[in-house]
Amino acid sequence: MRLFRLLVRLKVFQLAGIAALAVPINTFLATGDVESTQVVMATGLVVGAGVASTTLWYYSRRYLGELSLLPSGVAGQPPRLRLSVLDFWGNREDNDVALQALVPPLAQLPEAAQRAAAMEPLLPLDVEGDRQYFLSVRYGNVLEPQTLRQLLAGQLEGQQLQADDDTS
Repeated sequence: MRLFRLLVRLKVFQLAGIAALAVPINTFLATGDVESTQVVMATGLVVGAGVASTTLWYYSRRYLGELSLLPSGVAGQPPRLRLSVLDFWGNREDNDVALQALVPPLAQLPEAAQRAAAMEPLLPLDVEGDRQYFLSVRYGNVLEPQTLRQLLAGQLEGQQLQADDDTS
């Protein structure tokens, strides 16, 4: 996650460098002393930097640096999930969602398929009313493997409340 944070923050310097090139490029374009290949190269550089920056921002908002189960606070309040990602500037952004909002990716899979899916580099986690996140169980540091397994399989206590309400 630290390497990913560094990449996201370097993206800001990349955009600043591209913005610094705008004045010389504009000067060359205004005087007419620019070859077409230079214009194409400068445009490609600006567009490429914008695409790279947008891609990094997109995935930084989806790659989970931390997935936490928050205990129920007030009596009757169900437990919640905290999904920690990086914002545009590389700062931590915590999103708290209801436990039932997580669509369990390993639900109704046999044990062997659950183990194989957990060993993938990125496991997609869909959250209803929010976006899709990516969790790296394979490369992450798991503090409570049994709880995580139950969460991803939809077997955690309190997680089935939404499914029970839909059947009645």
